[in-house]
Amino acid sequence: MIRPGGRPRGWPGIAAGAALLIALVGGGLASTPAVAQDASQGQVRALIEARRHAVLSSEIPGRIARMSVDAGQSFKAGELLVGFDCSSYQAELDGARAQLNAAEVTARVNRRLNSLRSIGEAEVQLAEAKAQVARADVRKAEVQARRCDVKAPFDGRVVERRIQEHESVAAGAPLLEILSDRDLKVELIVPSSWLVWLRPGQRFDLRVDETGATLPGEVVLPGAKVDPASQSVKVTAKLTGEGVPSGMIAGMSGTAIFPEPALSSLPTGNQGAGNQGGAPRPGTAKP
Repeated sequence: MIRPGGRPRGWPGIAAGAALLIALVGGGLASTPAVAQDASQGQVRALIEARRHAVLSSEIPGRIARMSVDAGQSFKAGELLVGFDCSSYQAELDGARAQLNAAEVTARVNRRLNSLRSIGEAEVQLAEAKAQVARADVRKAEVQARRCDVKAPFDGRVVERRIQEHESVAAGAPLLEILSDRDLKVELIVPSSWLVWLRPGQRFDLRVDETGATLPGEVVLPGAKVDPASQSVKVTAKLTGEGVPSGMIAGMSGTAIFPEPALSSLPTGNQGAGNQGGAPRPGTAKP
């Protein structure tokens, strides 16, 4: 419906929406040359992650009797982290061992009777088969009893506790999230055009945002797939210094700075995501 004056009803809302859309699109486009310029200068964003990270889950249903660690606490490989109330599983193990003892006694007696020609060979084989079943039941009960103790698979720290003491959980319920804080890796997102020169062993410097420290790094493995939308690829790298610097933890981020000689193979003009908008390479003049 057209009101007097020639503008449709709801015009202010339409105009405001159009202005917001233009602002969002314009902002996104405006940020692209800045990102491309950083990449053309050999700088890309980096994320520090734990190489070993796991969520430990319950293998058996039961009640939590003991929690040995809290969030943020360190632990050693093999250390007890969570203990279940194992009384019922221990009773099953004791019963299985008693059944095995009885089956083995029966098998020995039947072998003796068979040597005296008092029973046939079939009775001996049947008794030995029952003893084998009893041994399997004991092994199964031992496995269940061992699952009452959840031990650390590696040295690390607790990220989060998912349960508390005295709670009852089902099999498969998450218990603890843990990671190794001494075995870190670096993940980079680089322009796909860098694949022409980026190889395992390529050195770079990592400037960490949270600490301000600059650490040496090295590319371990370029990604196997290019993201067609952003024309970028994920690269796995590592820190090459002695040990993990004090205060460095998973989740920190920073900027990876590659040396200028490594960028000499970058395509010129509008080729590749790392040089969008015709940004000049380091050491060259823009035509």
